[in-house]
Amino acid sequence: ELELKSSPECIPCSVRQAIRTARIAGLDEDQQIEIARRAMAALVNLDHDLPPAVLATRAIRSGEDILGGVDAFARLKWETTVEALAMYEHIKPEIDRQLSQLDPVGRIRLCVKLAAAGNIIDFGVGSEFDLERTLEETLKGDLTVDDSEKLAQALESASSLLLISDNAGEIVFDRFLLDEGLRLGKQVYVSVKSGGILNDATYEDAVRAGIGEPVKIIETGSDSLGIILDECSPSFKQIFFDAGVVISKGQANYETLDDAPRPIFFVLRAKCPIVADRLAVPPATNLLWGRS
Repeated sequence: ELELKSSPECIPCSVRQAIRTARIAGLDEDQQIEIARRAMAALVNLDHDLPPAVLATRAIRSGEDILGGVDAFARLKWETTVEALAMYEHIKPEIDRQLSQLDPVGRIRLCVKLAAAGNIIDFGVGSEFDLERTLEETLKGDLTVDDSEKLAQALESASSLLLISDNAGEIVFDRFLLDEGLRLGKQVYVSVKSGGILNDATYEDAVRAGIGEPVKIIETGSDSLGIILDECSPSFKQIFFDAGVVISKGQANYETLDDAPRPIFFVLRAKCPIVADRLAVPPATNLLWGRS
């Protein structure tokens, strides 16, 4: 039973995501209108008990043949990756210095804050972001929900860690968490989408972000927003259910995995009022919530 139902506002928002995809893909206005019509038609009979990410996925997919299989966001993803990598190299020495002075819980907290700060790189919701300012504010601020201690404990006894990535660009800042997993001697996996949807990270985006061995990049088998387990490959599902610890990044993954039958640590910035409301936190706050 999916608890995170869509609100009425999720319907126009989903159609907007489809139109934005068409616009970024360079389609003309007539084609954009056709995409909007298809997106609306796709949502007419959809069950509103479904999470918002599923509605948006169906809306975007309804125009697939007009889009012609191009990854509309490829160039934007590349640009944000370049920007994020420059930022990463710039802050890494100072972050490493801070990490070296912290206890295990403090280290996890700092890595999570960095991953959550990256979560602002998102063309799906809100769209205007200032990376440098967000990083500064996030590192100064607190996590609204802070289960760092719980995560540190869970990692202690686990042999493997799966990080379910969200967007390209921000995946660069997940490297601190991935490295912490490796430092603790864990087998570390990071999952990416099997096809382009909005600016979600694909295999190529993860490699561009500097992620590689000994971290294993695995594909979900699906190009949905969030993780729709019914659409995922058997190999992804096996790692998802077998991993000692699963960290889920971003809103769409939270929306779709909120009821998944295993413990998950959710790292996200509650950008949308509906999600913030569901989590009982103020909008635009960062959190790490371990749900058993």
